[in-house]
Amino acid sequence: MAQNLSKPNQDVKSADKKAVKADPHARSAHKKPFWSANSKKFLVPISILFTAGGLFLAAYNIMQMVTPDEAYLLSTGLKVASALLGLLIVISGVMALLRRKGKTLMTLGSLALVYAIIILTATTKMGVVALVSGIVAVVLSLLFIIAVDGMYDVGLVRFLREMFGEVKKLTWLSGKELFSHTLAVLVFVLGMALIIYVLDLVFSSGFGALSNINIG
Repeated sequence: MAQNLSKPNQDVKSADKKAVKADPHARSAHKKPFWSANSKKFLVPISILFTAGGLFLAAYNIMQMVTPDEAYLLSTGLKVASALLGLLIVISGVMALLRRKGKTLMTLGSLALVYAIIILTATTKMGVVALVSGIVAVVLSLLFIIAVDGMYDVGLVRFLREMFGEVKKLTWLSGKELFSHTLAVLVFVLGMALIIYVLDLVFSSGFGALSNINIG
């Protein structure tokens, strides 16, 4: 009886092996991307690097507020903002090391990335130190987000990958079609503008003539 029950399982396994041999791409379709498959190895070192970078950014800007350096051209408000960015990065890295929920880590990492981009755009012309600090913060935040997504499969990288895949499937217009469509839009817009101009001229002339009529 035991032998009879084991036969269906063996048949299923043999059928799967035959299917894989018949379709060599079937096995690769089930493989995870490289980053998702190896994310457990990268999340811890990236989190440590992320935390260290945040500590340096916060400590350096706090030190510059206490004993300002003339070479560091940031205003007091930008120094405070940079120090807060460093604290946010530190909190994100520590929570990642404590293995908190993936969605929470993704939210903190995204906030850090947006905050770092804002700080970078505000400090691009305020010295080399500020520029390098902003670029490093942006790069570390991006790596942290990718590592968290690969570890917890939040879905951000998968969404971007699928979005780019769908964009590749789009059928783009040829040069002649693009020119004809653009020309049609321009003609339509110019025609509507001409009609509105004529109507405005007619109504303004008519109301002007009515206002000049003297009654009695």
